[in-house]
Amino acid sequence: MESKRLIRRLLIDIYKNLDEYSKDLIRACNYHVKFQGLLLVDRDTGERRSVESLEDCESLPSFKVEDRRYTLKGVNLEDVHNDTLEILLSSEISREYSFKVDRNYKVIGPNRDITYEHRERILKWNELSEEELDKKLDRFYDIVERISEELREVEGMENYNFIVYTDIFMDLDIVENIVERDGDMTIIWIHPLYLFSSESVLKGVIAYQLSAYNRKILEEFYRDILEYCREYKRLFNKNLNILKKIKDIAIKRKDKEVMDIIREIEEM
Repeated sequence: MESKRLIRRLLIDIYKNLDEYSKDLIRACNYHVKFQGLLLVDRDTGERRSVESLEDCESLPSFKVEDRRYTLKGVNLEDVHNDTLEILLSSEISREYSFKVDRNYKVIGPNRDITYEHRERILKWNELSEEELDKKLDRFYDIVERISEELREVEGMENYNFIVYTDIFMDLDIVENIVERDGDMTIIWIHPLYLFSSESVLKGVIAYQLSAYNRKILEEFYRDILEYCREYKRLFNKNLNILKKIKDIAIKRKDKEVMDIIREIEEM
């Protein structure tokens, strides 16, 4: 078989048989795809040629290749935070081209402790077009404006100056909301991955940040802050310390629904 024809056929077979998450990453287009064990052998000279990336596939010269049986062994996502995934293959000489998936196919997770939900949200972010991002930002600031008005109605917040922004250039792997003080102004920077969150979660994020300055915010918006806690647990597999304070409020108010949600979060 001719080398370019083989590589096209092989790439199709690889993609068709990948797990869905790896397919999603490749469809995002900005991930660097590497190969381990993708070997072509020149039928005339016996020279072995290792193909290590999609770029190698594109620049591959034309030559007659030895027929081989290729096996897809898995995908390595250890370097996914650097937008790189590695497809693991093996091959052996055969009478004709064939392709199979190893019965022990596996996905090696990333080096960083990133949950599946966190990776999914990063993927959604990377897939946004400029137009879609603009719509997300418009929605975000519309919600922020409404939430800010609600929070200013809390006793003691009438003259408290705060403003909320998002920074689309924040590190997607490290999700932190940042609070800064500039004179008498509090500036809250919400991580851009929260652009995908519900209005209740966004309300909870902002209320959570401001509750450090006014306890009455926690007492009035504890249900929204709880929704933020629930999403935080899903995304990062960690509990926020404020959960205990919410539990105290729920016990005091005999709020069974909130207690049930707290138990759900604790058992995640």
